[in-house]
Amino acid sequence: MQRIKYIPQYSYSDYENWEGDWELIDGYPFSMSPSATGKHQFVSAKLLQKIMNQIEKHPCANKCFVYSELDWIIDSVNVVRPDIAVVCGKKVEKFIENPPILIVEIISESSSYRDRIVKKELYENNNVKYYLMAEPKSKTIEVFELIDGQYQTITRNEFVLNEKCKLSLDFDSIW
Repeated sequence: MQRIKYIPQYSYSDYENWEGDWELIDGYPFSMSPSATGKHQFVSAKLLQKIMNQIEKHPCANKCFVYSELDWIIDSVNVVRPDIAVVCGKKVEKFIENPPILIVEIISESSSYRDRIVKKELYENNNVKYYLMAEPKSKTIEVFELIDGQYQTITRNEFVLNEKCKLSLDFDSIW
């Protein structure tokens, strides 16, 4: 793999000037597909709605916030745009700067490898507590929780965002 040293790497300062939709992982650019399919958008909207409704019912409503398609600048060589991100703390003004507590990616054929392998590892290494991968084609949601620094598959659909806020999502109602 000596040739890899000849592939240019980029930083956030380069990323800021690019046109179109991109993600930057370990300094390597990934072009994002033009527009998500209707099924992708529908599942994303349903999950977003359900998460927002749950948060608004709890005392954490002004401490946890839900974002759709907002850049998370992890560091100078990693910038991703999760389909859905839940951030607890203060409201985000421009872009996400700290690890979200929960991220949802809607899997499509064009994003499967990046979401299942690359982003999963990136999110795990950057302390995202919950990672959900929703697959519209098979109507399934894989749920991972960060336990002792590694993602473990979990079967429950309850997520503790902080000491005052828990989400309970009915995945069957999404499809």
